Amino acid sequence: MDPKAGSGEEDDCVDSGAETGGSDYSHMSSTSSELSVEEAQDPFLVSVHIIADPGESRPLQEAIDKVLAWIHPDLQLFRVSERRASRRRRKAPKVAQPALAVVLFLQEEYGEEQILQLHRTLQRPPWRHHHTERVPSRFLPYLPCSQEFFTLAPGTPLWAIRPVHYGKEIVRFTIYCRHDNYADILKFYELILRRSPSQRKTDFCIFPIFSSLDVDIQFSLKRLPCDQTPVPTDSSVLEFRVKDIGELVPLLPNPCRPISEGRWQTEDHDGNKILLQHSILSTRATH
Repeated sequence: MDPKAGSGEEDDCVDSGAETGGSDYSHMSSTSSELSVEEAQDPFLVSVHIIADPGESRPLQEAIDKVLAWIHPDLQLFRVSERRASRRRRKAPKVAQPALAVVLFLQEEYGEEQILQLHRTLQRPPWRHHHTERVPSRFLPYLPCSQEFFTLAPGTPLWAIRPVHYGKEIVRFTIYCRHDNYADILKFYELILRRSPSQRKTDFCIFPIFSSLDVDIQFSLKRLPCDQTPVPTDSSVLEFRVKDIGELVPLLPNPCRPISEGRWQTEDHDGNKILLQHSILSTRATH
């Protein structure tokens, strides 16, 4: 994804999958013959832990909860905590591509005003505009012919909103991958999630995570061109609930170490840190 100049109208996943929102893929069940009922019905199988500077966690948590409430008030998929001291950050390149994005697909049938109102919310603090891309106007007929991406703080995910022409509303987590690492990263997350993608292309795939009558939660991977390098979001960590942590650890490509009771930390091939939460403890976890 090139923040300076979109990549043309036919680049379907520069936008984390604009052309797949509300598609036939979105209603596929998250069940699998290898998954337990608990795994298949767990809306918090994938979540995001954000680490804020001292004094900033509450406004960031409230901002995220307010946005997610547009889809469902109980979707507490993000947990914000604070580090002990503020960090001095290296200045990222102006066109740096954060490796993690969150895309919300909203139903058009409720009226375009809903999407416009949420768009206005993302234009106010603590939200910050990150960059704008050109997209096909047929996807956003009542918005400018561009896609705006927003963020809350350095090192946290990109956010974007999309209309859904039909089907359910969707929360989609997307990891942008280095071109040469995409195949290995795909195998890595198949191992973590214990399922295969429901949609798969040479440069994009979608894993169904949870499906209800109203909303789908998805996890996707997007392969970037050779000349683009994603930057890990160093203040955000994806967390996955896993069943057999003891069997999983020896299969991982990078070291995996315990950081607290029931939680382990490792990273994928691009250096994105992830947390693995033992699912026995997950029933007591709060979000």
